[in-house]
Amino acid sequence: MVGRVVVAIGLLAGLVGGCSHEPPTDESRVVVVIGETGLGNGQFSYPRCVAVSPIDGRVFICDKTARIQRFDTEGHFETGWRMPAWENGKPTGMAFDKEGRLWVADTHYARVMVYDRDGKELFQFGSRGEGPGQFIFPTCIAWDNDGNIYVGEYGGNDRINKFSKDRKWLLSFGGRDAGEASLERPTQIKFDPAGFLWVSDGCHHRICKFSLDGKLLASFGKPGNGPGELSYPYDLEKTKSGGVIVTEHGNNRVSEFDSQGKFLRSWGSPGRENGQLMQPWKAEFGRDGILYVVDAWNNRIQAVRW
Repeated sequence: MVGRVVVAIGLLAGLVGGCSHEPPTDESRVVVVIGETGLGNGQFSYPRCVAVSPIDGRVFICDKTARIQRFDTEGHFETGWRMPAWENGKPTGMAFDKEGRLWVADTHYARVMVYDRDGKELFQFGSRGEGPGQFIFPTCIAWDNDGNIYVGEYGGNDRINKFSKDRKWLLSFGGRDAGEASLERPTQIKFDPAGFLWVSDGCHHRICKFSLDGKLLASFGKPGNGPGELSYPYDLEKTKSGGVIVTEHGNNRVSEFDSQGKFLRSWGSPGRENGQLMQPWKAEFGRDGILYVVDAWNNRIQAVRW
């Protein structure tokens, strides 16, 4: 069934069976599963990024066919479109601004493209290179409280670029010559309520905290698969309490840390069943605390009650 929504058995059991003192299992946290393997509407071929509209909670997902698909809050397919070019590669990051515009890191074309919710292109910026304001492989976008634009990239530059509201380059930081602050494949950037920038430093297996002028303030994480250790953290989300949700591509799980980097818990394990993951790339909070996890190798999105 194309565009199907699978309701997790654990959720139904909780509604029917009454109260339980059993701790929730990985499977029971799954509210819905969006998508299945295929090339049709509501189907995916290795999805890698997700963005949730702040206006209406719609879920937008991009996969390796360079298609962006829009789903309603219950996971039903609504519409979709394909990027204008994809022979060189496909996008790996998307984010919504406060106006409800979708910004896409068109990774292998060294640019950022901006769309409305129906797929109409509004504008784009960026060019390939190593100079100020240029990109090699852009991966992620975020905005500070003043509306300045931040774009992360890898492939040699491995840095964060800061632009003004009108897309004029202001500064870059985190490059490979930045010492302790150097980054290697930054794959996600998010701001916390205090205005600090958090970066998932993928190939250094850590999470970094920066000031707005690019000063490294703190970091946590080390390579490994034990509790609190990280393996290719390709994504992060900030919680309302100031904590950090980290999607670990290499460990097939999502881990939660407090604001100081103390490990709290994890969800997921390698596999194909609900509550299991294979090469997750991204995760983003939607409405009512639901976390949409991009389960890439399983060609689906698992919506988790976090």
